Amino acid sequence: MRKALVLPAVAVIGGLIGLVVRSRFLVQAFEPDTGLAVRGVPVAYAMWAVALITVAAIAALSLGKHRTFEKAYTSAFGRGNMIQTSCNLAAAGLFLAAGFFNIEAFVSSPVNAFTMAREVSIVRPILGVVCLGAAAGIWFVTQEMKSFRQAKSVWTLLPGFTSCLWVMANYQTWAQDPNLEKYLFSLVAILLSMVGCYCLPGFAFGKGQVPLTLITCLSAAAFGIMVLGDGLPLMDTALILAMVFYLGSMASILLDNDARPEPPKPVDPTSCGGSCQGCTGCGPVPAPEGNE
Repeated sequence: MRKALVLPAVAVIGGLIGLVVRSRFLVQAFEPDTGLAVRGVPVAYAMWAVALITVAAIAALSLGKHRTFEKAYTSAFGRGNMIQTSCNLAAAGLFLAAGFFNIEAFVSSPVNAFTMAREVSIVRPILGVVCLGAAAGIWFVTQEMKSFRQAKSVWTLLPGFTSCLWVMANYQTWAQDPNLEKYLFSLVAILLSMVGCYCLPGFAFGKGQVPLTLITCLSAAAFGIMVLGDGLPLMDTALILAMVFYLGSMASILLDNDARPEPPKPVDPTSCGGSCQGCTGCGPVPAPEGNE
């Protein structure tokens, strides 16, 4: 089977299995009264086993010989099929929703009577604005890829900034939780999304690395699916789903284009020794005999 189908399928299946196991972990691994972690629960080992096996399978299938996409973002991510393009546009819609949810959460949050500050971090509205920009960026890049035009590099960078602000927005909440196990998978999903989002625009700057991009994007998508059952706020759930659709579809397009034959390299004029007259590759074609 083609890797363009197998690799995303591994990420989705591993993520769904991890989602089920992690849901059981969140029920069994914490005391109902105190909320403190219970050590040595078998489902915890199963959860980590599923996560590590999924990442290892993605890495094993991503390694090997790949095409070189030097300064060619369009060659790497153009020619997406209908399903891939639809997933990209769904990601844009989810980024748009996440942007509004983050802004709304800050505006509607109560004000602390002592500090006179809102209970929701000031980073949230900033994250919301960046999410709106990422939605517009994905939409514009998708249109340029459909026309096989070179994408503007600034649009390709915007999704990555959301992950940076995403960590900052959740830091205060996570820092108050003594149970690392509750938010560790969410943190891993965000960090992998951040790396994946910055691997993608690397192709527009001549720094694209196919194996690293596939591993980080698909691993981030798998971890994103695993944490969907964590009971996260709607603003975070929308952002996780946006990353799953965006990184998964971009990795699938990259796999499709990576499987295509590499175009022939242009003839180097210096290989003619300074004279093109005797070069069969670029010299003038002699007229057929009898047609003078």
